[in-house]
Amino acid sequence: MSGIANWLEGLVSDVPSWAVYLIACAVVYVETATLVMGLIFPSTGVVLAAGVAAAVGPTNIGWLVVALCVAAFAGDLTGYWIGRASGPRIMSSKAGRRFGGERWVNAQKRVDESGMIAVATGRWLGFVRTVMPPAAGIVRMRVANFVIADIVGVVTWGTTILLVGYFAGAKLGTTLMFSMGLVIIVGLAVWWVVKRFRHPGVPEGVGESGQERPVGQ
Repeated sequence: MSGIANWLEGLVSDVPSWAVYLIACAVVYVETATLVMGLIFPSTGVVLAAGVAAAVGPTNIGWLVVALCVAAFAGDLTGYWIGRASGPRIMSSKAGRRFGGERWVNAQKRVDESGMIAVATGRWLGFVRTVMPPAAGIVRMRVANFVIADIVGVVTWGTTILLVGYFAGAKLGTTLMFSMGLVIIVGLAVWWVVKRFRHPGVPEGVGESGQERPVGQ
């Protein structure tokens, strides 16, 4: 383990700053600007790894925080306008159906009931982070309210996650990143096996009874 961690530390320390900025910012932007990335790989692990990279490499943590928050806000704003312009089509799309109608209904209900609080806290909650911006657009939340709430959520989330990775990386080096990668891989594998075991052979968009499962129910 220590040999692999030392190799990783040497590898990460040679990664140019622009690559860390590009990868981290691209992931957090695409995650909320489109539904596909949110389904494939939540951004928290990438942001943590970017913090570790800043701790052991040449990347400046201050500029990384600024760049990542800007990218996350831009992704959320893109998702909001997409939801406002074509919400029903998003929900009925292939990616939208994979999120499940219940998630869409819950997200819209949270925006209706809690408004700005739902948007700010949604940034911390896995798949909710991807669904919340278009859901806010679908219910036509005021742009000014969305922007204020989203900035609060983005700044608190991005700064906290990056600093956790940075300070943990400064203390533990890439041993942390290696362990985190293993946990993510094992977690995804277990999730996939459990999902297949519980719902073997159920086609996408079809309920267990064999009937088509409408979006929103």
